[in-house]
Amino acid sequence: PQSSAYYEHEQAARRLGLPLVTPADLEQRDGRIVRRGRRKHWVAVDVLYRRCNEDHLRDDEGNPTAISRLLLEPWIEGRLGLSNGFGTGVADDKAVHAYVEDMIRFYLDEEPLIPSVRTLDLADDGHRRHAFEEIDKLVIKPRNGQGGSGVVICAHASEEDVARIIADVESDPSAYVAQHTIALSQHPTVIDDGSLAPRHVDLRPFAFARDGGYVVPPGGLTRVALEEGSLVVNSSRDGGGKDTWVLD
Repeated sequence: PQSSAYYEHEQAARRLGLPLVTPADLEQRDGRIVRRGRRKHWVAVDVLYRRCNEDHLRDDEGNPTAISRLLLEPWIEGRLGLSNGFGTGVADDKAVHAYVEDMIRFYLDEEPLIPSVRTLDLADDGHRRHAFEEIDKLVIKPRNGQGGSGVVICAHASEEDVARIIADVESDPSAYVAQHTIALSQHPTVIDDGSLAPRHVDLRPFAFARDGGYVVPPGGLTRVALEEGSLVVNSSRDGGGKDTWVLD
């Protein structure tokens, strides 16, 4: 319930007629995963869709976590199915963005139709030198971060914050990427006092795998930075959502 995505998962589960559970609702019994049902009965679980990353399998000392002890053995032994098994989130690694256009050329033998936001893999010496030369134009992001955590927009950051992120990159360059700052659009947005004011927004489109191909539906999720002047639209950082209208 503390997750910023809990509302969406609760709605999806309700509409699909599926139970939404937390680790506290699950147990491992005789090598199988069971969940607490009605009247304290336990019900066998065959398949899970997980909302936790591989990072949650080990603690900071490298020891297995409660999630690891609960799920890994049944999954590896074939007694539990995961619709999004551990390891399927490789594209969540932000360093992949630095190579998307090359991947399209290599695997599809095509030129990208839409250019990606230019991304610098700071583990690469040349990329890192280039980033430090134009640091004021860049956004520095942790490779495996989410929800805007740890992101530094250098053009808007203090000298101390910029110096700190440079030191962090120099200490562990493989943990960071850099992207050029994108000029986000501004839309009229209803703010706390009920009036309209300009706020930065972005549009997140989606592609769905279907019948051996992909379908890109019209519209998408418009995210809005509710704080005046902010470029951070993530819901976990007090961002919001807006209706997306597509006109023929």
